[in-house]
Amino acid sequence: MSVAVQDSGATTTELAAEFTGSTLFQIIGGAAPAALAAPANGLALMAMIFAFGGASGAHLNPAVSLMLLLRGKVSSGKAIAYMVAQVAGCVLGALLCTTLIPGVSIGQGLGAPGTFAPAAGLSNMGVFAWEALMTAALGLVVYGCAVANSAFKAAAPVGIGVTVTCAIMAAGAYSGCVINPARALGPAIVFGMSMSSVAVYVAGQMAGGALAAGLAGLLHKE
Repeated sequence: MSVAVQDSGATTTELAAEFTGSTLFQIIGGAAPAALAAPANGLALMAMIFAFGGASGAHLNPAVSLMLLLRGKVSSGKAIAYMVAQVAGCVLGALLCTTLIPGVSIGQGLGAPGTFAPAAGLSNMGVFAWEALMTAALGLVVYGCAVANSAFKAAAPVGIGVTVTCAIMAAGAYSGCVINPARALGPAIVFGMSMSSVAVYVAGQMAGGALAAGLAGLLHKE
């Protein structure tokens, strides 16, 4: 995973990489059984970064793109284009699950692949906090491994994948630990989840991306 500084608009190749990587990430991560969600998502993200990092930087997450925009590593036009490609890829991934997995249908609601819900008793503020904190943790690892002047860039996909695995192990039982607005919106659109509930997740995740940007500025003197 590599990130160019102050680049201009996104190229067709970059958008295709973000779209394709997000599609595959949605299918693999969403279709995995709940008991295997943590390793499936962590390993899938690691693999997608290895596959598409050279083409687009493999953001694969609007919160990561926001973090890099706020740190001045991508232009606003490129960040927005990446976000659109990421969400579109996750929508396609969720749609493909209706063909690949028996019994899964459009508008199915909770229980469909990739859908999520908070634990009983967890408030909207609790969901927001979990998603923001875990997304910020992911963003800090992305920045520290793949963006800052680091000796660990070659191992960045592994570090990022391990972070996602650990985050889901910690927060999955509470918020579902989606930590990716595209992964939240894709199945929500296809399977008809409550958008008011999804909005809390997306808000927390984007806040986490912004928090990671602020902390990265304090931690890394570039």
